[in-house]
Amino acid sequence: MRPTLFAPLALLVLLAGCAQQPVQPVDDWETHRRTASELEHWQLSGKVGARLPENSGSARLRWNQNDSDYRIDLSGPFGQGRVVIEALDGRVQLREGGEPPVEAATGEELMRRATGWSFPVEQLKYWVRGIPAPGSKHHLVEFTPEGLLKTLRQSGWTLSYDDYEATGLTPLPGRIIAERNDIRLTLIVYQWSLPEAS
Repeated sequence: MRPTLFAPLALLVLLAGCAQQPVQPVDDWETHRRTASELEHWQLSGKVGARLPENSGSARLRWNQNDSDYRIDLSGPFGQGRVVIEALDGRVQLREGGEPPVEAATGEELMRRATGWSFPVEQLKYWVRGIPAPGSKHHLVEFTPEGLLKTLRQSGWTLSYDDYEATGLTPLPGRIIAERNDIRLTLIVYQWSLPEAS
Protein backbone atom coordinates (compact mmCIF):
# COMPACT_ATOMS: atom_id res chain seq x y z
CA MET A 1 0.00 0.00 0.00
CA ARG A 2 1.31 3.41 -0.92
CA PRO A 3 1.46 5.48 2.31
CA THR A 4 -0.31 8.79 1.79
CA LEU A 5 -0.87 11.61 4.22
CA PHE A 6 -4.44 10.43 4.87
CA ALA A 7 -3.32 7.08 6.28
CA PRO A 8 -1.21 8.63 9.07
CA LEU A 9 -3.95 11.19 9.76
CA ALA A 10 -6.51 8.43 10.13
CA LEU A 11 -4.30 6.42 12.43
CA LEU A 12 -3.21 9.39 14.49
CA VAL A 13 -6.59 10.81 14.74
CA LEU A 14 -8.19 10.44 17.83
CA LEU A 15 -6.49 13.70 18.59
CA ALA A 16 -11.28 22.15 18.76
CA GLY A 17 -13.89 24.12 18.06
CA CYS A 18 -16.26 26.39 19.80
CA ALA A 19 -17.77 25.26 23.08
CA GLN A 20 -21.55 25.44 22.98
CA GLN A 21 -21.89 26.35 26.66
CA PRO A 22 -19.43 27.58 29.27
CA VAL A 23 -17.39 24.90 31.00
CA GLN A 24 -17.86 24.87 34.77
CA PRO A 25 -14.88 24.13 37.03
CA VAL A 26 -14.56 20.48 37.99
CA ASP A 27 -14.76 19.77 41.71
CA ASP A 28 -12.08 17.11 41.66
CA TRP A 29 -9.60 16.02 38.94
CA GLU A 30 -9.70 12.34 39.95
CA THR A 31 -13.51 12.27 39.74
CA HIS A 32 -13.36 13.91 36.31
CA ARG A 33 -10.67 11.48 35.15
CA ARG A 34 -12.73 8.49 36.32
CA THR A 35 -15.88 9.80 34.60
CA ALA A 36 -14.00 10.41 31.33
CA SER A 37 -12.31 6.98 31.58
CA GLU A 38 -15.65 5.23 31.94
CA LEU A 39 -16.99 6.92 28.81
CA GLU A 40 -16.76 4.04 26.31
CA HIS A 41 -19.30 5.14 23.69
CA TRP A 42 -19.09 8.38 21.76
CA GLN A 43 -19.07 10.05 18.38
CA LEU A 44 -17.11 13.08 17.40
CA SER A 45 -16.80 15.07 14.23
CA GLY A 46 -14.11 17.55 13.45
CA LYS A 47 -10.97 18.25 11.50
CA VAL A 48 -7.47 16.87 11.89
CA GLY A 49 -4.30 18.40 10.57
CA ALA A 50 -0.75 17.08 10.42
CA ARG A 51 2.54 18.86 9.95
CA LEU A 52 5.19 16.29 9.14
CA PRO A 53 8.79 16.68 7.95
CA GLU A 54 7.90 15.45 4.46
CA ASN A 55 4.25 16.43 4.15
CA SER A 56 1.39 18.44 5.66
CA GLY A 57 -2.35 18.47 5.22
CA SER A 58 -5.74 18.20 6.83
CA ALA A 59 -8.89 16.09 6.61
CA ARG A 60 -12.42 16.03 7.94
CA LEU A 61 -12.97 13.42 10.62
CA ARG A 62 -15.83 11.33 11.99
CA TRP A 63 -14.98 8.93 14.84
CA ASN A 64 -17.41 6.40 16.36
CA GLN A 65 -16.24 4.56 19.49
CA ASN A 66 -18.12 1.58 20.94
CA ASP A 67 -16.20 -0.04 23.80
CA SER A 68 -12.99 -1.34 22.19
CA ASP A 69 -14.43 -1.23 18.65
CA TYR A 70 -14.19 1.96 16.62
CA ARG A 71 -14.55 3.39 13.14
CA ILE A 72 -12.70 6.47 11.94
CA ASP A 73 -13.65 8.08 8.63
CA LEU A 74 -11.34 10.69 7.14
CA SER A 75 -11.85 12.60 3.93
CA GLY A 76 -10.13 15.47 2.18
CA PRO A 77 -11.78 18.44 0.50
CA PHE A 78 -14.96 17.55 -1.41
CA GLY A 79 -14.81 13.95 -0.12
CA GLN A 80 -11.56 13.13 -1.90
CA GLY A 81 -8.95 10.80 -0.43
CA ARG A 82 -11.32 8.91 1.84
CA VAL A 83 -9.73 6.59 4.41
CA VAL A 84 -11.56 4.30 6.85
CA ILE A 85 -9.92 2.71 9.89
CA GLU A 86 -12.06 0.13 11.64
CA ALA A 87 -11.38 -1.96 14.73
CA LEU A 88 -13.79 -4.84 15.14
CA ASP A 89 -13.54 -8.16 16.98
CA GLY A 90 -9.87 -7.75 17.84
CA ARG A 91 -8.65 -6.83 14.33
CA VAL A 92 -7.86 -3.41 12.88
CA GLN A 93 -8.23 -2.64 9.18
CA LEU A 94 -7.35 0.38 7.05
CA ARG A 95 -9.15 0.92 3.74
CA GLU A 96 -8.10 3.61 1.29
CA GLY A 97 -9.85 4.04 -2.07
CA GLY A 98 -8.53 1.73 -4.75
CA GLU A 99 -5.88 0.12 -2.53
CA PRO A 100 -5.96 -3.34 -0.96
CA PRO A 101 -6.95 -3.16 2.74
CA VAL A 102 -4.22 -3.38 5.37
CA GLU A 103 -5.07 -5.46 8.44
CA ALA A 104 -3.34 -6.02 11.79
CA ALA A 105 -4.03 -7.20 15.32
CA THR A 106 -3.43 -3.77 16.90
CA GLY A 107 -3.50 -0.13 15.89
CA GLU A 108 0.22 0.16 16.55
CA GLU A 109 1.00 -2.74 14.22
CA LEU A 110 -1.31 -1.30 11.56
CA MET A 111 0.45 2.05 11.85
CA ARG A 112 3.85 0.42 11.32
CA ARG A 113 2.60 -1.57 8.30
CA ALA A 114 0.80 1.32 6.61
CA THR A 115 3.20 4.18 7.33
CA GLY A 116 6.41 2.87 8.90
CA TRP A 117 5.72 5.07 11.93
CA SER A 118 5.69 3.99 15.55
CA PHE A 119 2.80 5.61 17.40
CA PRO A 120 0.85 4.63 20.56
CA VAL A 121 -2.49 4.28 18.75
CA GLU A 122 -4.20 2.50 21.64
CA GLN A 123 -3.56 5.51 23.91
CA LEU A 124 -5.43 7.86 21.59
CA LYS A 125 -8.88 6.93 22.87
CA TYR A 126 -7.79 8.26 26.27
CA TRP A 127 -5.90 11.28 25.00
CA VAL A 128 -8.88 12.46 22.97
CA ARG A 129 -10.93 12.58 26.20
CA GLY A 130 -8.32 14.77 27.88
CA ILE A 131 -6.91 12.11 30.21
CA PRO A 132 -3.70 10.06 30.31
CA ALA A 133 -3.78 6.47 29.10
CA PRO A 134 -3.46 3.88 31.87
CA GLY A 135 -0.49 1.56 32.14
CA SER A 136 2.16 4.00 30.92
CA LYS A 137 4.18 6.63 32.76
CA HIS A 138 2.86 10.14 32.30
CA HIS A 139 3.31 13.64 33.64
CA LEU A 140 0.37 16.00 34.22
CA VAL A 141 2.23 19.21 33.45
CA GLU A 142 -0.43 21.91 33.72
CA PHE A 143 -4.16 22.38 34.43
CA THR A 144 -6.67 24.96 33.21
CA PRO A 145 -8.30 27.38 35.69
CA GLU A 146 -11.33 25.02 35.63
CA GLY A 147 -9.19 22.12 36.89
CA LEU A 148 -9.00 20.30 33.54
CA LEU A 149 -5.85 19.00 31.91
CA LYS A 150 -3.99 21.61 29.85
CA THR A 151 -0.68 19.83 29.15
CA LEU A 152 0.16 16.10 29.29
CA ARG A 153 3.41 14.30 28.54
CA GLN A 154 3.19 10.57 27.79
CA SER A 155 4.99 8.06 25.55
CA GLY A 156 7.31 10.75 24.22
CA TRP A 157 4.44 13.02 23.14
CA THR A 158 3.37 16.39 24.52
CA LEU A 159 -0.37 17.00 24.31
CA SER A 160 -1.88 20.46 24.76
CA TYR A 161 -5.60 20.88 25.42
CA ASP A 162 -7.93 23.85 25.28
CA ASP A 163 -11.46 24.91 24.33
CA TYR A 164 -13.13 22.24 26.46
CA GLU A 165 -16.78 21.61 25.63
CA ALA A 166 -19.48 21.16 28.27
CA THR A 167 -21.09 17.89 27.13
CA GLY A 168 -23.59 17.38 29.96
CA LEU A 169 -21.65 14.43 31.36
CA THR A 170 -18.12 15.78 31.76
CA PRO A 171 -16.13 18.44 29.89
CA LEU A 172 -14.26 17.10 26.86
CA PRO A 173 -11.55 18.75 24.76
CA GLY A 174 -12.42 20.86 21.76
CA ARG A 175 -8.84 21.29 20.58
CA ILE A 176 -5.82 19.00 21.01
CA ILE A 177 -2.28 19.52 19.75
CA ALA A 178 0.08 16.53 19.90
CA GLU A 179 3.79 17.14 19.31
CA ARG A 180 6.88 14.97 19.17
CA ASN A 181 10.15 16.05 17.59
CA ASP A 182 9.23 17.50 14.18
CA ILE A 183 5.66 16.09 14.08
CA ARG A 184 2.68 18.27 15.04
CA LEU A 185 -0.90 16.98 14.93
CA THR A 186 -3.96 19.12 15.62
CA LEU A 187 -7.50 17.88 16.22
CA ILE A 188 -10.36 20.36 16.24
CA VAL A 189 -13.60 18.82 17.50
CA TYR A 190 -16.71 20.42 16.05
CA GLN A 191 -19.13 18.23 17.97
CA TRP A 192 -19.13 15.53 20.65
CA SER A 193 -22.14 13.17 20.77
CA LEU A 194 -22.48 11.12 23.95
CA PRO A 195 -25.07 8.68 25.23
CA GLU A 196 -27.74 10.29 27.39
CA ALA A 197 -26.63 10.49 31.01
CA SER A 198 -28.67 8.10 33.14
